[in-house]
Amino acid sequence: MNAYIFGNTNCCCPRVKDQQRIYSLNKGVESLSKEEHGLFFDAVQSLGLPNEVKQAAVALYLDFKSRPIGEYNADHKNLDIFLIASISLSAKAMGDMRTDHEFESKMFVSREKLADAEERIIKSFGVQDSILPFPDLVSQLTKRQIESMADRFAERGLVSSNEREELVHRSYDYLDAAVEKGLGPKMSYRGRAAGVMLKAVRDLGLEVPEIDIARAAGFDKRSMAINTDIIDALLKDSST
Repeated sequence: MNAYIFGNTNCCCPRVKDQQRIYSLNKGVESLSKEEHGLFFDAVQSLGLPNEVKQAAVALYLDFKSRPIGEYNADHKNLDIFLIASISLSAKAMGDMRTDHEFESKMFVSREKLADAEERIIKSFGVQDSILPFPDLVSQLTKRQIESMADRFAERGLVSSNEREELVHRSYDYLDAAVEKGLGPKMSYRGRAAGVMLKAVRDLGLEVPEIDIARAAGFDKRSMAINTDIIDALLKDSST
């Protein structure tokens, strides 16, 4: 029985069916080295991940590892962070909400390194459209990131439950409008999430510090401001 990564087998959209190339999980955990298996086991145990996320993470990691960038990092003995990033991406893409803070605290990895590894993985298969149409995957991950950031703000008491819902709704609206006006998939999903959320926070008059938004997305304030300016420009064009 094959398992699939990031594939929606119930989707009835012909465009997605035509574009989507489903990665069949012919290899499993047994394809990992002893060291990789140990790290993977520790991660899934610490985070309590469901089987479908485990399978997707292994498939994604093995796909990345087989590509030139994966071979390069293998030569430099730098694959551990990419295995953790594969787990993080798979959890988010499949709707299992895990925050960056959980990965930081339980896997002892910095948010900046995790964000960088995720982006490298996405770009490695994004160009070839090998798992899910690239724009669809970026959009899916962006929305998961928005939800995760809003949940973090609510947990810290920066926004109320009602404000959290409005913040997510407004951020989604800005994201969809920006994509419709030409925001390409080259902007990272974390960059998109930070940009639209900063704009939503400003427009809603919420008291969420910019530095907290940047940190929640794994960004610095300057990069977040640049992305927000790009999104602002697109949305201004849409209203003129």
